[in-house]
Amino acid sequence: MTEQRVTLDPETTARLADFARACKAAVRAVSLYPAAHPAIGSTLGRLTELTGVLTANGPFMVQVRPQTLVVGDAAPAKPDSAIVELADMLRRHLIGALTLNSGIDATSWRTLLLLLARTPEEVRADGGISHLWATAGGPSVEIEEIDYAEVLREKEGDAATIERVIAAALAGRQLELDDSAMRTLVEIVGDPIRLNELMKQLESATSDKGVDARTAAFLNLLKGLTEYVGRTNPTQLDQVFRQVGHAAGSMSAEAMLELLARRTKPDAVVGSINVVNAVVQRMADSSVAQFVSNSVITEHGATERLAHAFQALAPERDRQRHLLALAQEDVAASELGREEMFAELWQRVETMLTSYSDASFVSDDYARELTSARTRATEVEATTDDPPERMAGWLATVSDAALHALDLQLLSDLLTIEPDVSRWRDVAETVVTHAEDLVRVGSFDQAWLLADRVAVEGQKDRGREGAARSALERLGSGAMMKHVAKHLRGADEEAYERFKHLCHSIGPAVIPPLAEVLSAEQDARSRRRLRDILVGFGAAGRESVQRLMNAPNWEVRRTAAYLLREFGGSEGLRELQPLLTDTEPLVQREAIQALVLSGSEAAARILLQALASTSGRPRQTLISELTSMRDERAAPLFCHIVRHVDRRAFHSVYLGAIEALGSFGGPDAVGALKDALQHGDWLAPVKTRRARVAAAHALRRIGNTAAIEALREASKRGSRGTRSAAKAELGQL
Repeated sequence: MTEQRVTLDPETTARLADFARACKAAVRAVSLYPAAHPAIGSTLGRLTELTGVLTANGPFMVQVRPQTLVVGDAAPAKPDSAIVELADMLRRHLIGALTLNSGIDATSWRTLLLLLARTPEEVRADGGISHLWATAGGPSVEIEEIDYAEVLREKEGDAATIERVIAAALAGRQLELDDSAMRTLVEIVGDPIRLNELMKQLESATSDKGVDARTAAFLNLLKGLTEYVGRTNPTQLDQVFRQVGHAAGSMSAEAMLELLARRTKPDAVVGSINVVNAVVQRMADSSVAQFVSNSVITEHGATERLAHAFQALAPERDRQRHLLALAQEDVAASELGREEMFAELWQRVETMLTSYSDASFVSDDYARELTSARTRATEVEATTDDPPERMAGWLATVSDAALHALDLQLLSDLLTIEPDVSRWRDVAETVVTHAEDLVRVGSFDQAWLLADRVAVEGQKDRGREGAARSALERLGSGAMMKHVAKHLRGADEEAYERFKHLCHSIGPAVIPPLAEVLSAEQDARSRRRLRDILVGFGAAGRESVQRLMNAPNWEVRRTAAYLLREFGGSEGLRELQPLLTDTEPLVQREAIQALVLSGSEAAARILLQALASTSGRPRQTLISELTSMRDERAAPLFCHIVRHVDRRAFHSVYLGAIEALGSFGGPDAVGALKDALQHGDWLAPVKTRRARVAAAHALRRIGNTAAIEALREASKRGSRGTRSAAKAELGQL
């Protein structure tokens, strides 16, 4: 069945469509251009201007529905295509509602739109849009994320959840529920029908336990709600107190009186909030009137307990008369109101409730404080002499950017001033956790600033060094590496140097995750930067990379071979030997190239040993790489191969080495080719002739004095095949 909604008025529809179009343009701009690009400034400026119009009269809440956006339970008659696209984008990120508050600026919009421009899967892998915005955003935008597990649970019914909540409320003085159950409880409180069912179940569950147990359970629920909402969404606290206040209208006089008595006790306080006072002060007239009428109907009149509670809830005479008038209508509509003596009964109710003195219940000091507080509040509200620039300055101190700066400053200060080593370790872990969240939302500079503070402060005390190293190693192996390659593609040199410094502060523990990132990265600039960081570790880097040779990921093994080649030198060459028979051809090729390009005789011996000991595809790959390699750094290796390879078994490798030396030249090459030209095998005459022709041709290609002299000498001395090959090449000079 299609949900019927009120049609949104044309003016709000037009503004909503303009806002959606501005969001669409801004998302495209922030995802395509760097922050300094003119398109960013213009599109975000337009979006900020439209947001200011929408929030001129207070917060502007948009609920997300399939194919449309809803404002105040009203939807556009014919949604603009931009509204449909914005709704689809928000739903993909599981956003159920978006509340815009005054003060959102271009920076905050860019941060939010960058999150929305990412794939939903990537955002959810990093904790979800609500979690990321809690790190990157601020109070200017409130995001309500859909939890489909909770939606499914709601569809299946609240009975199990309500039963669990009541059991937790009765179990002790503190509500022990996980965040999932607390989110459900907040939703139940926000729905009058579901909240009424919760109150009925609470009364039923405590019917044999007495009013004290019922009130204690209700207070536990209230305190748990206050703590959770105050931690997750403080701006929602006022609404929660109002909703609970409405539900309190169904309480009995005994329960209400017991609840009011508890407001003077420490149990009623959560943080700096007296939760009982917060609810009582927000009870609407209709809720208090309902409380009175329910008690009168149940007791068939007014009791002393009801009079006590009524005087505490409504001490003002004018309000008492108004509330009793509302309650009279409710009682008159009940069966009690149809009795003949109802008028007389109600007269006794009014007399009892209005003439009762609460002097023994509310002290004179407390009453004076209440009166004084109300007077001061009125005076402050009436003061309007603050100039606009002062107001703007105050608002700037609570902007998203200002709050983020305060977060960073607070964490940095805690690292500096905490003297206790064990508590400093906890602070460092908290700082690193926040740095990881900043990385997930793309705030790399801020994350690296915090990490650098951990490193710097950790070095100031020997007792802190271990904790700092442990925290930084966790950062290096966590979310940072998942996102850093993409960031390095466009980061300037200053940002790159900060990251490089951080990696070296973490130490060799960062090498394996860096190598894994490098193995998957395709961008040339990012690969070069990652490689330079790894190579910069020197000997420590080589040792760590060698441990990656047995990594299950073949790309990591390939990267390890590549890095060992970049480190240079003969160290680690023996570690490459197992990779010469790797099951992945690309890993084998990388290991072969690392050995070939090292240009050492040790590498040549390893390769020749591999040729002799392998078979099948690994041997074919090895032969193919050796015969196709044409890099001058490999000249010493090919000289060694020409002199020491088994010419009969690996004739193609032998010929390939001869041809390669003809390309490189050099005195060592001439000497090796002279030996090849003179060498012969009477059991393989055809192969011998091909090898001599190739050697003579290679000498002619080199063409320097030493090479020509070698050909002339061979044309005069040596076997007939040697002289013939040398004369043929001399004839082409």
